[in-house]
Amino acid sequence: MSDNAEGRRPRNAGISGRRRFLTMLLTAGAAAMLASMLPNTITNDGQDIEGAFANNSATSSVINESSANQLITNGSAVNITVPTTSHISAIKTFPTNRTQQVNVSSVSVGNAVNNTGSTSNVTNVSLTPLDDWYIVQIGPTPQVNVGSYTLVIDGLVNNPLSLTYPELTSMPTKTILDTIQCVSDPYFLRAVVEWTGVPLKYVLNLAGIQSGATKVILYGADGYTSDLPLWKAMEDDTLIAFMADGQPLLRTHGYPVRLVVPRWWGYKYVKWLVKITVSNENYLGYWESRGYPDVARKNGD
Repeated sequence: MSDNAEGRRPRNAGISGRRRFLTMLLTAGAAAMLASMLPNTITNDGQDIEGAFANNSATSSVINESSANQLITNGSAVNITVPTTSHISAIKTFPTNRTQQVNVSSVSVGNAVNNTGSTSNVTNVSLTPLDDWYIVQIGPTPQVNVGSYTLVIDGLVNNPLSLTYPELTSMPTKTILDTIQCVSDPYFLRAVVEWTGVPLKYVLNLAGIQSGATKVILYGADGYTSDLPLWKAMEDDTLIAFMADGQPLLRTHGYPVRLVVPRWWGYKYVKWLVKITVSNENYLGYWESRGYPDVARKNGD
């Protein structure tokens, strides 16, 4: 019996060893599976964002986003669900995260709108320098000649318009504080801006909206399009902006004019705006037709 017992010991030891090895393999596999389920790290030409900022330079790249990201924005968690092909064809430039303190004396404090949509009593804000804004666009920056520029308003209107740049800038204006953010990365791709422009509803009222209209379609000189429900287009602070931080827009940020849609995601802020069409069609713009929300509220506003 002793011989049999001694003969069993090596076999039992071998079985135990194999079990331990299998357990290790299963544990490693489970850990790898859990890691793959976590949100993908946003990369910049193979480097992480912190590495990009460490270089202290703006870098153009294509960004891979996970289908569901949870980011901290304005001090609270914001759940963002974006299509799995989010912005894969977009050109992106990251800011170097510089800010400047500016006394916003031109803003009526009671009407100043901050990035949460509430009124602000602060006259000193940290604005993002114009040359340090993030950039997201679908192609090269168009060269718009302001001397021959016109903004066309057509569609379901009684009085179609074709406005020159001097005509547009001579209209009643409004100045607001706003934070523009990209839905694909609202923490890093954001800019705090003091916009000045003509309320969109002022121009639409000049054109005379016909009954039955439900949407406003917006066209950029680069071929980009977006849309707004008529009720959003008619809000007081939806602007056709021609100035940012008291200066004319930079060419890379929409010069001569762009749309500003406070409290909504940045893909509604059409740059190089050249045409506005009032419609009753269920039109979807460039990103909206690719799965992005048509009603693009940032915080439920």
